[in-house]
Amino acid sequence: MKKIINLYLLPLMLLWGACSEDVNPDPQLAGPLYGLAKGEPGSVEELVYQTWEYCGVYYLWDYGDYAFQVTNWSGYFNKWYTPVKEENKELVKMVIHAIQNEVFAGMDGDYIRRNWFVRVFLCDSLCNDYDYNSDKVVNTYLQNEDMLIIPNLGERMKEYTEEDWTNWKKEFSSLLVGRLYLGATEEPTAFFDLRYKNPTTGKEATAIFTNAWEEDPDEKYSPGVYTFHKYGYVRSKSDGWSSETVLIVDRKTDVADYINFLTMTEKTEMDYIWAHFPKMLERAIALIPYLEDVLGLDIVIMQNANCPHDAVETDYYKNLSM
Repeated sequence: MKKIINLYLLPLMLLWGACSEDVNPDPQLAGPLYGLAKGEPGSVEELVYQTWEYCGVYYLWDYGDYAFQVTNWSGYFNKWYTPVKEENKELVKMVIHAIQNEVFAGMDGDYIRRNWFVRVFLCDSLCNDYDYNSDKVVNTYLQNEDMLIIPNLGERMKEYTEEDWTNWKKEFSSLLVGRLYLGATEEPTAFFDLRYKNPTTGKEATAIFTNAWEEDPDEKYSPGVYTFHKYGYVRSKSDGWSSETVLIVDRKTDVADYINFLTMTEKTEMDYIWAHFPKMLERAIALIPYLEDVLGLDIVIMQNANCPHDAVETDYYKNLSM
């Protein structure tokens, strides 16, 4: 067991000076701090170096107890973790390839550099506490300022199924969307205007209760999924115990759900959705210009990378119509 420590002590005179300007993570931080080496051809080290050169993201898997100790404004950061074992180095490659080639599909190096974390630490186990706490084990990631920590590079990740990997990538896609969305200068108003309204109050609904759920005549989806699709949602909001609930997702999650759906769903499945759920088609048409023009995403390339065996055509999304 090791601990990740981030202890920031700054002179008061620097604190005064920072009040007049923005404080941004230094993109040059990782290289000098960790002594990045090019590595041998085909090695993890070479992959890490090439990724850093391409997009300014530095993946770390072999680091000491005080790797997180830098001067910054984040305050105190001290987390329990266990390092990646030498025999699991290949998992480091898998994680980097999954994020860089699939989550970031269609994005160039400069786009990634501007919107992602400077440092991504990889470990075996991680707790969101200063010591081991079974109630605070981190399942997917933990973020702090310009750093991201990804656990499970060990026996747990070796047992991931295809569905596990798909859900894992969706978590990071949603994280990226959150960062893009928070940095955007405008919101997808047309998309949000199509969120389901309570017929009595006319206000945006927060739930679709089970007494309104409908059976799928084609028996393809459960009543919950079918109903939420009918009202224009990719899914309901999970409550931590069940993935299908009566709750409607918040606006940011709504956008993330649609991005995941549009970029990680096979063309055949999307064609079926558009034909059977016109509200989802209408909302997708309203959102696509925002994704392309405001967030700068190439959703065609992203979908092609994630679904190479059932990819959409170049003009697929542009040609969608009611």
